[in-house]
Amino acid sequence: MQETGLSAADIAEISGIAVTLVRRLLRPAGKRPARIHRATAEALLGIPLTSVFRRDRLLPGLLGAEKAAATLQDLAERGWPTSFLAAELDTSTHTVAAIRSRERRRLTLDLDRKVQRLAALLFASQPTDHGIAAHRSRRARTAALQRAPLVPPRSPDMAHQPEAAS
Repeated sequence: MQETGLSAADIAEISGIAVTLVRRLLRPAGKRPARIHRATAEALLGIPLTSVFRRDRLLPGLLGAEKAAATLQDLAERGWPTSFLAAELDTSTHTVAAIRSRERRRLTLDLDRKVQRLAALLFASQPTDHGIAAHRSRRARTAALQRAPLVPPRSPDMAHQPEAAS
């Protein structure tokens, strides 16, 4: 009888977790990490056994990160520093940057909701209203605008528009 289980690479691809971490977790009991981050556990526990045949669907509790990425980029272009956004979202600056730059394809439903709620609040105010110094806001805006050409278009329609002649 042939086994049709998931490989470490399959689990990593489906869950969005690094393959190295998946391999560490698959080690024998004495050699695996003592603690596992909650988001990692949720991503792994959310993998249905039939997911090998349904790779086109998102996992329960996870969604595509495109909307959050566009929102975070827009906030940065308005002068909101990554460190401020990370603190308000109760996550790391690395996570905010990875979502914004579209390195993360999926994120938890909870984090997506936090991003959208925070954006609704911040779009109605200015960085100075929240105690952010003008020079930090300018730095965030400048970095976001420099990064903007590197970020893929926000909608498929934008990809088909001809570029202006220079």
